[in-house]
Amino acid sequence: MTRRASRSAPWQPAVNLGPIVNATVYNCPLMSADGSNLYIIWDPNDDMTNWTYKAPILPIVDFNGDGKVDLVDLVMLIDNWGTNKTLCDIGPMPWGDGKVDIEDLKVFMTHWEKENPAKSKDDKGL
Repeated sequence: MTRRASRSAPWQPAVNLGPIVNATVYNCPLMSADGSNLYIIWDPNDDMTNWTYKAPILPIVDFNGDGKVDLVDLVMLIDNWGTNKTLCDIGPMPWGDGKVDIEDLKVFMTHWEKENPAKSKDDKGL
């Protein structure tokens, strides 16, 4: 398995995920219907009967790779509205549907709200 901070960033060195994923027995990777998770299911005849490993598939919404989801990223999404720009095409699944549109905005806003929670009236500075 390897990761990168953004689509333009270099890949980190590959890491062996250990015996649960890198097993020598038959395993079958399956994606959830909504594209949000990858499941690895082992052969039930193996000694690890009925083991399942679940890994989330997450879209990259930090389009400029600066480590935060902010207005710069939102402007990038808006600037690419109606195009097939893969960087901003993140919805409905993490790999998009071929067009930057409302589905991408929905995914973006979900992540925006997690990183930028609304402040209450009781918060100082409002």
